[in-house]
Amino acid sequence: MKARAFAPGHVTGFFVAREHEDPLKTGSCGAGLSLDDGVYTEVTLLPDGETRVLLNGVESEATTTRTLIDLLTDQPVLVNSRLSVPIGGGLGASAAGAMSTALALNQLLGLERTFNELCYAAHLAEVASGTGLGDVSGMSNGGVEIRLQPGTPFALDRIPTAPDYIYYVHFGPISTKGVLSDEQEKKLISLAGERCLKALLKKPTFEEFMRLSRKFAVDTGLISRRALDAVETAEAAGGLASMAMLGDTVFSTTADGLSEFGAVRRSRINLTGPVLVGDACQRDFFNMS
Repeated sequence: MKARAFAPGHVTGFFVAREHEDPLKTGSCGAGLSLDDGVYTEVTLLPDGETRVLLNGVESEATTTRTLIDLLTDQPVLVNSRLSVPIGGGLGASAAGAMSTALALNQLLGLERTFNELCYAAHLAEVASGTGLGDVSGMSNGGVEIRLQPGTPFALDRIPTAPDYIYYVHFGPISTKGVLSDEQEKKLISLAGERCLKALLKKPTFEEFMRLSRKFAVDTGLISRRALDAVETAEAAGGLASMAMLGDTVFSTTADGLSEFGAVRRSRINLTGPVLVGDACQRDFFNMS
């Protein structure tokens, strides 16, 4: 027996980190967008032994996914995830892995959890693992979201957007855990995020989201020199661009000029959020042995 699910990648443009003694209340406000590039996961029941997690065919510790599994079941399972987003690239790989696993586990084991309950379990796993604060919330409904309050229950609004292409270039990983563990830096980041959130709520458009994301990246000093060069190149070509939080990845509305900085990927804005995947799915992600 097996079950399959998909969760979109997620780009955070800016955020306000909030901690609470209750980890379910810990999270972030802010804004971001979901991508059709994401994580496809197949979960298979194991008769005995220990749970195994494969990422693109390679055995992995996958702390966030394993924490999620421990929250939902004691049954050993094989989790086989295919990622079309880079790990550590600020594209929500850890959250998407946990969320797709949660949906598949619920289906496979008949856990009878609601969608929100599964989201909250994945969010808790992300917070406990230190891999993020708002990606599960952000991707839960897809689209270009505004996260109005941290933690659970999720409080979201959405900017009406077509499933247009987003182009991105990934330079290398950044440890989310490392950035979020520096209290002084986190405070400065949150102050900048609060200003951006207030501005976006006054003018909730996709263009304003992109503009404020760039402002946040520069004002906080989180953007690398290489990423800023790529952003400025995209802007010179008439596009809107910024750096994904938290990852050394530039996302843009145009591919023009980005190829000089590395391999350019494109993905549509995802409007579905996490979903179960039926047997009819023919994607290469599920050509698993």
